[in-house]
Amino acid sequence: MGSDKIRVLVLIKGLGIGGAEKLISEGARFWDRESFDYSVAYVLPWKDQLVGDLESQGIEVQMIGGERGLTPPTLSRLRRLVRDEHIDLIHAHLPTMGIVARVASPVPVVYTEHNMADSYRPLTRTLNRMTYGRNAAATAVSGAVAGSIAGWPGDPAMVIPNGVAVHVDPDGVAAARQELRLAESDLLVAHVGNIRPGKGHDVLIDAVARLHERLPSVRFVSIGGEKYPGDLERVRGRAIEAGLEDVLRFMGRRPDALNFVAAADLFVNPSSVEGLPVAILEAMALGRPVVAAAAGGVPGIVKDGVTGILVEPNEPEALAGGIEKMLNDPYLAERLGQAAQDMVKKEYGLEPMVRATEDVYRRVIRA
Repeated sequence: MGSDKIRVLVLIKGLGIGGAEKLISEGARFWDRESFDYSVAYVLPWKDQLVGDLESQGIEVQMIGGERGLTPPTLSRLRRLVRDEHIDLIHAHLPTMGIVARVASPVPVVYTEHNMADSYRPLTRTLNRMTYGRNAAATAVSGAVAGSIAGWPGDPAMVIPNGVAVHVDPDGVAAARQELRLAESDLLVAHVGNIRPGKGHDVLIDAVARLHERLPSVRFVSIGGEKYPGDLERVRGRAIEAGLEDVLRFMGRRPDALNFVAAADLFVNPSSVEGLPVAILEAMALGRPVVAAAAGGVPGIVKDGVTGILVEPNEPEALAGGIEKMLNDPYLAERLGQAAQDMVKKEYGLEPMVRATEDVYRRVIRA
């Protein structure tokens, strides 16, 4: 090979702005480039928002899908890439790429599961389980996620929690509040989550409609791209129908989402489908108090009354009640926000996550 470095190909379906994708682009800052030679491949050409970030760090990125994304030739392109680049190991993220890598790769596959097994379509879940035993090693982002795939073929998944390393520019935070036309005293509640089934956007709308009657001066912002065309306009239309056009703004996909979170007084997560949300960890790292639905791995980080407030999933009134309780009690919000920040700093750093993952690579190569 001409080098003693372990050549790792990181494989993911797309490089749009999402939790798993951000873990790759931001985690790349901590990759051990002395021991590993990293490259990245993806298959959805329209999900490329993070490509430039990776390339600016000197990471080679290749799109191996077709115009419509994943097609049969993708498998042969992956095999050729592994051969031509002398790849030693593939790290596949999420089921679709896990399945593709296990079927097509001539080198060991490390797989990371980011979501609860039952959150996927039945066919995806079935194919993932059928091929799962071909992993050289598997990791899961939370104990809840690992539990959802317990008993699948092969060794149990090792839990390596998601990590974050957040930095915001004060000028960007001020610009976010200015864009929303907020006065200095206005309270803001932020939500970050792509618009797709289970993410709770309709629950958020219904909760805000209830809250607006009780807290008419509070403003809400939701940031996230759409999975299916028309979803963004649909949720915006629902908000308008509920009389919330000046109260709840859906901003779509924003690369500066963290500025809005930092500008907020409270972060909310209404999703009923979660592994271990990066968005919640980022809000906690910024010291923002959190109200979240108790789904998936969320209760492992949002500990009710300790690091945030948990509510029942798919219950708009419960979500509204949690938000109201937090906003009406600044002491509670400050205490929970500080406790959350301390916990993330101690237990959910991005660099420790990367180091633990690279230890898995080493064990696989030595095996």
